[in-house]
Amino acid sequence: MKQFAFLITLISIIGIDIIAQDNTNRFVKPMKLSPSVSGSFGELRSNHFHSGLDLTTNRKTGYRIYASDKGYVSRIKVSPFGYGKALYIDHEGGFTTVYAHLERYSNRIDSLIRARQYEQKSFAIELFFKPGELEVARGEVIAYSGNSGGSGGPHLHYEVRDKASQKPMNPLQFRDDIPDDVRPQVQGMKLYCLSDDASIAGKRKDVFVPTVFYDRAFHPKGSTKFTAYGKIGVGVQVIDYLTGSWRKCGISTMDLFVNDTLVYNFKIDKFSFAESRYINSHIDYAEKKRTGKVIQKGFVEPNNRLSLYGVKNEYSADIKPGDKKIFKFVIEDFVGNRSVLAFTVIGEAPLPAKSIGKTNFIKVNYNKAFKLDTLGMKLSIPAKTFYTDIDLFVHKEDKDGLLGPVYIIGDKEIPLHRSMTVTIPVPDSLLHYNEKLLIAGVSSANKTYAIGGKVKDSELSVSTRGFGRFTVAIDTIAPTIKLRKAPENNNYSSRASIELIINDEFSGIKSYECLIDGQWALFDYDAKNYRLTGTFKHMPFLKRGQHELQVKVVDGCGNESLKSFQFSN
Repeated sequence: MKQFAFLITLISIIGIDIIAQDNTNRFVKPMKLSPSVSGSFGELRSNHFHSGLDLTTNRKTGYRIYASDKGYVSRIKVSPFGYGKALYIDHEGGFTTVYAHLERYSNRIDSLIRARQYEQKSFAIELFFKPGELEVARGEVIAYSGNSGGSGGPHLHYEVRDKASQKPMNPLQFRDDIPDDVRPQVQGMKLYCLSDDASIAGKRKDVFVPTVFYDRAFHPKGSTKFTAYGKIGVGVQVIDYLTGSWRKCGISTMDLFVNDTLVYNFKIDKFSFAESRYINSHIDYAEKKRTGKVIQKGFVEPNNRLSLYGVKNEYSADIKPGDKKIFKFVIEDFVGNRSVLAFTVIGEAPLPAKSIGKTNFIKVNYNKAFKLDTLGMKLSIPAKTFYTDIDLFVHKEDKDGLLGPVYIIGDKEIPLHRSMTVTIPVPDSLLHYNEKLLIAGVSSANKTYAIGGKVKDSELSVSTRGFGRFTVAIDTIAPTIKLRKAPENNNYSSRASIELIINDEFSGIKSYECLIDGQWALFDYDAKNYRLTGTFKHMPFLKRGQHELQVKVVDGCGNESLKSFQFSN
């Protein structure tokens, strides 16, 4: 019987090892380059968690990209924004791999996409395929690395997703060639007053404290003891690194214990894109806006619906006079490198009750829809736009040099999860501009920037996800169009492509169209560099000789530019 039990145990161990080994080596590496990670899975980005690995490409484009496993191309998307040129492959075993910011696709895939682009007369395109329509082999070259879309430099953005849910998961589960022997680095900690009667060190004020490392753990710089009263929260500023790399990465888990009781647990190994914006509640959004510090909170606001928490509470501890609470953060990266931060909070006497709350503010319940009609402006905010109740400030002021008053709505340090609708009146003297009108934001330096909106019944309305300062603006200036690095006499016979720069100074480029000798021609749009590129070999109708290129560009307010260029090839 003991021998049988031993055999079962041995089989189990071997089985587990085989599963782990199979998981690690399930996929072919997407590039044959020594891996250098510039962005990790779960890294904290603006308004979202990073959903994959960013693999650098030596500041170059054009490296071969290989299919991670056999399967079929399920989706292709080409866009001047976001992922740029992206390709999705569905595999057996319930996985999808994603390859983004590509320069181009393999020839057979590229020709298929180009045919559809000519059919739809659009550079931006999204295609979906069924099993058997566009199959790929394991290790097949499917594309070439690039810098397309919103990429900030040449690299491959690589994802592994659960095929059924399309939730991204950590690609490091599937490879073992990226060394990491560096523990997460705790740079600071913050204590928060979360109840009206809460105090820290005798003041109703949040406190940030840098941290230092000694005795194999992180500690608050200076004293490791604090005094507090009431419901308080704690958070940490923490980043991670890989071996031999200066590039910042994200952590994998964070636990908070108070007197050895787990009060908070966060783990990111898979998430939904639909919930990614809750990152603005996961972090201290206001601190990031003010100082750039990214602090992950050890408590969860009532409308933070991230699925990444196990244990969660709306505060970290409720401190009474004389209490002694030992706080301990345990933070790990994906491979298990661990960091610990510990400190003590002693209960202090409560402060006298506050006599007056905030004046000139409107209390908004996060769980209820809110409408406001005041000062000539209207505001409509759906329920669950905020992560907790907020104090809303609304004000109107006149500023020289602007076409109308400035409406100050809310605090830019308060994040919005959903869009609110802002409606402001249009002065009678401006109504004749009609579609040229839009709502603009006003910076602290009183410079305007376009937000958008439409006119209806003498009012401008726009949907926006940010508080700020709003006013009416006009855009009557058409976009600019010019050739980029044109050869002498516009003779392109020794060139592979023709390039243009298109730009709009205010409402932005809405659409463009390029015709050569009256026929629609495919021009790639690189929005971040304002560049259109027409590759001659991608224009099947084009013969050698003299040609006329007509370019039409329309901005967000309908201003249109039309320009013609004569060229030869």
